[in-house]
Amino acid sequence: MRARISPRVTPMTRLLPALLSALVLFPAATWADDPPAPSAQGCGLVSGALISQGQGQVMINCVGVTEEFGGQLAGILTYVLQHRLDPELVVAKLDEIEGAPIDDAPRALSAGQSQTLVQSLVGKPTGQIAIVANPAAKDGGDYALAIATKLQMAGWQIAGSQIRRVVPPGLEEIHGLVLVVHDEKSPPDMALRLKQAMGSAKIFLPIISDPTLASDAALLWIGKRPELSTATQ
Repeated sequence: MRARISPRVTPMTRLLPALLSALVLFPAATWADDPPAPSAQGCGLVSGALISQGQGQVMINCVGVTEEFGGQLAGILTYVLQHRLDPELVVAKLDEIEGAPIDDAPRALSAGQSQTLVQSLVGKPTGQIAIVANPAAKDGGDYALAIATKLQMAGWQIAGSQIRRVVPPGLEEIHGLVLVVHDEKSPPDMALRLKQAMGSAKIFLPIISDPTLASDAALLWIGKRPELSTATQ
């Protein structure tokens, strides 16, 4: 995703050329002195009367999101456009994902998620995975331990029999959970099984590449809790 500053709007604007359409996101809450209430958070089309919108360009105004999260939203919209995904199917899949804990509650596996995760993996080929938690994440260690425990119950092995508390190169700025493999376009089978199992438990687990890893290796990164809105800052 490429971003450039438009001279007509605030520097928060991101212009995203994708196919024949372009989307511009405005994290509008960053303009105000006081963050909006969670119930007021959301995105909507900017009126053409306020800002001129050219052919193939749509302006979207998001209230109550950080600049970082606004960029992530922009990336999701670009992905939907570039892969010609049906928006209704995308929304249906989003409904299957568990939301982040409210306020400052630590991340944790619910009883349902724990059961689903184990049931999705038990009886299938197992694997060995490294689990690394960002030491700057207050709930990272406990959350990583909860996931590791369920994986072990399904017969998986944790590399080194421990959860490492370091920051591998390139992962410091990545929040949330990601699964790191040598090549995201050709991940090992165990990585695909884990991603599917986590998805069944309503836990979003994107896969990213790190060429320094072995082709059959996988690393589960537990980053800091994502900052979804200005209300959490």
